[in-house]
Amino acid sequence: MQADQSSAGAWRRAGWPERALEALGIALFLVTLSATLAGVFVRYFHWQGMEWSFEIAGLSFVWVTFIGCVLAEIRGENVRFVGLLLMLREGRRRWLDGLGTLVLLGVAAWLTASAWAVIQRSGHVPSPVLRWPSGMMSAALLSAAAMLVLIALLRLARMLKPRRATS
Repeated sequence: MQADQSSAGAWRRAGWPERALEALGIALFLVTLSATLAGVFVRYFHWQGMEWSFEIAGLSFVWVTFIGCVLAEIRGENVRFVGLLLMLREGRRRWLDGLGTLVLLGVAAWLTASAWAVIQRSGHVPSPVLRWPSGMMSAALLSAAAMLVLIALLRLARMLKPRRATS
């Protein structure tokens, strides 16, 4: 079986933006884990003063989730039907990749607009414990959606670029 070399970019070296997202995701995962464990520990011993730990865990979890979504899309591992694609001829495979990229662009653009609207309406409302702006949570969606729009636009540009004739 031949390796999938579709527009999603499988089988390539990771660039610095992907590495930076990975590092941020790992750091935020460790924050999530530490805050959760601290909260469990404090509740087990009935100590006071760490009520904020679950708020930190929730915020960092949302960011990790959206970073993971962007990384999966960069790697071409986000909701792909590889079995179906491998059964299709090259022309239909490119067409289906293009359709998937247009769907990604549409959904990501809609999410960007929605996240921006949420931030404008309620981004200033303080969180319950730490009193941080609730827009920090919505900013995770906004940044992920904007990155997905960029990924889709770059893929479309690559797809529309004229191919060189091989001789």
